[in-house]
Amino acid sequence: MDIKLESVQNLFFIIAFLVPGFIYNGVLSGFIPFRQNGEKFLIALRLLTSSAVNYALCSPLIYLLLTNGLFSHSLFGKSIVWFAILFIVPAILGITRSLIIQWQLATFIFRFLKLRAISPIPTGWDWIFSRTGPCFLLVTLQDGTEIAGFFGTESMASSDPQRKDLYIEKVFRIPENGDPWTETPGTLGMHIDGAQIAYIEFRE
Repeated sequence: MDIKLESVQNLFFIIAFLVPGFIYNGVLSGFIPFRQNGEKFLIALRLLTSSAVNYALCSPLIYLLLTNGLFSHSLFGKSIVWFAILFIVPAILGITRSLIIQWQLATFIFRFLKLRAISPIPTGWDWIFSRTGPCFLLVTLQDGTEIAGFFGTESMASSDPQRKDLYIEKVFRIPENGDPWTETPGTLGMHIDGAQIAYIEFRE
């Protein structure tokens, strides 16, 4: 099978300009649910912009590689650095931005500038479940039914914008006399349809 030089060049440009942005946004979306926009133009622009930021931050390394100031006699060393620029650095940037958003590290800067930033996270549901640790939940359904449970590492809250649902790994009984909750014996957890939820109380 003949491979045209133009095809190889096109593949290189796709990898060079889209892959870093794809990795960055893929890692970021694994920690932070963002507002979704299905327009192909905006998606491509987001990937290209992320890749451009990645290259801007790595520009000193790229300059040294292109001018043979780094690993001038080692093709293997250059390959490792290019691999890091294309794949490792975007992943690190995605994790770093996730930490900044989840820990609200930029809040003090906005307060100093007397700015009120709009959260990039689309809903309160996504915001609380992207940052909450193991805790107890008291879920009240639309019909007034209360479900007590433990939301831990084996639990899950959906981030699908079209359907919200919740899985809690432990279910508890709520005594009518106000005594502490008691775990339901033999339970393997409970799935709750988000459409049936009126509100959720989070408890330590």
